[in-house]
Amino acid sequence: MRGTITARWNVVTERPAARHAPGQQAHSGHLYGIWILLVSCIVAWRQGSFYTGGMDPVVLIKAALQATALFWAAAVCLNSPKRYPLGMRSLGFLMPILAVSMVGALASGNLSASAIIAVRVLMMALTVMFLMRAFPVQKMLLAMCLALSLVGLLSAGSGLVLSDGGRLSGGIPPLSPNEIALLAGLPGLFLLHEGLRARIRWFHGIALAVLCGVLVLSESRTALIGAACAVGLLLIFMRRIPMSIIVTVLLVLPVVFYTVFLTPMVQNFMSRDDSASVLTLNSRTISWSVVLNLPWDSWERWFGEGLSMKTIAVQGQYWDEQVFDSSWISLLAQTGVIGTGIAMLWVLACVLSAVRSRKVRSIYLGLLMFVLIRSIMENGLIDAGVMFLVFFTLSLSLEAPSLGSSPDWNTTSPLKPRSP
Repeated sequence: MRGTITARWNVVTERPAARHAPGQQAHSGHLYGIWILLVSCIVAWRQGSFYTGGMDPVVLIKAALQATALFWAAAVCLNSPKRYPLGMRSLGFLMPILAVSMVGALASGNLSASAIIAVRVLMMALTVMFLMRAFPVQKMLLAMCLALSLVGLLSAGSGLVLSDGGRLSGGIPPLSPNEIALLAGLPGLFLLHEGLRARIRWFHGIALAVLCGVLVLSESRTALIGAACAVGLLLIFMRRIPMSIIVTVLLVLPVVFYTVFLTPMVQNFMSRDDSASVLTLNSRTISWSVVLNLPWDSWERWFGEGLSMKTIAVQGQYWDEQVFDSSWISLLAQTGVIGTGIAMLWVLACVLSAVRSRKVRSIYLGLLMFVLIRSIMENGLIDAGVMFLVFFTLSLSLEAPSLGSSPDWNTTSPLKPRSP
C-alpha cells in the first residue's frame, strides 16, 4: 500500500509510461459511484437508535458497503494514471483523537462498540484519502456535493410522500430533519457560490431552488443559521456582482419580504410545536452540564469513555438519559479534554489554511462555517457520519499539497471546466 496515500513515499512498482496519455486522470464515474456508495452507507438507516455493540443485518450490510467503497477507492488509486499530492496533517490529527477515545473506552469497559466506530471512522478517512490521490480537489468537492444532494433529495422526496404534516423527515432512508438539512445545505451553498459568479446554468438554478426549499422545510434552526452566516461570507468575498445576480435578487426580494413580514412563518420557526423557544436551548444544556461538571481528577474528564458514548444519565428530570446534541460536548464525553483539545487545534488549522489561501477562501470558509456552526448544536463532527465525512474532505483539501495543485476558485469552476 506504500505510495498510494502520500506522495512522499516511493511507489513500489512503476507503471509503463506509454500506457496512458500525459495528464490523463482516472474515470470520473468511479469517483461519483464511490461517493454515492459512501454517503448511502453512513447515513442513518434507523431513526432514534445508536450503535452500542453487537451485530445485526443492518450493521453487517452497512459494514459491507463501506468496505466495498474503501477497496474500490484503493483500486482506483492504485490504477490511476496520475496521482495528486496529499498531505498528512488531517490524518495526524485524527489518529491521536481515535487513540485517546480507545484508551477511554478501555478504561470504562466500553471497548468493543467504540473500537468498531473508530474503525469505521478510519475507513471513511482512508477512502477519502485514496480518492484525493486519484482525483483533483475540484472534482472531489463536486462529487461530494452531488452524492449528498442525491441521497438527501431521495430521503426528502420519499418523506414528503409519507409525511402527515410537520417538519420534513426522511422516508428512504429514514433521515431526521437535521440530517436532511445537512445533506441539502452543503450542495446548496456550493451551487450558490457558483451562481454568485454567474457560472451555473438554468438546471443548476432549479437544483439550487429545490435544495433551498428542502432546507427550509426541514425547519432546522441550526442549519438555517449556519447557512445564513455562510451566505454572508460568500457575499463578503465577492469581487464583483454579475448583473444576472442583481436582477434575480430584485425579483426574489418581494417574495422574501412578504414571507418574513406578512406571514407567521418566522414566528412558527422560532417556536416550533415540538420544542421550546430557540433562546432556551430546550433541554440540551441538561446533558451539557453533566459533562462539563465531571471531576477533574476522574479518568473520564481527560480521556472520555469512547466514541460509542452518545447519551449520559441525568438526574432531577422525568427521563433518565439525555442525548448530548453537540459535537463538542460529545467529544468531551467521548475523548475527554485531551481529544477535544486536539480537535480544536484541528479546526483552527483548517480555518487558518482557508483564510490564508486566496484561491479557495471564498468557497471553503463558507462550507466550514456551515459545518462548524452545526457542530455546536448537532453531533457528528468526529463520528461515523456525514458531518465528519464532509469535514475531513474539506480538511484534506486545505492542506498545503492539495492547495498547491488546486486551481483558483475565483476564476475557474468545476461546473464549467476550462477547455484544454
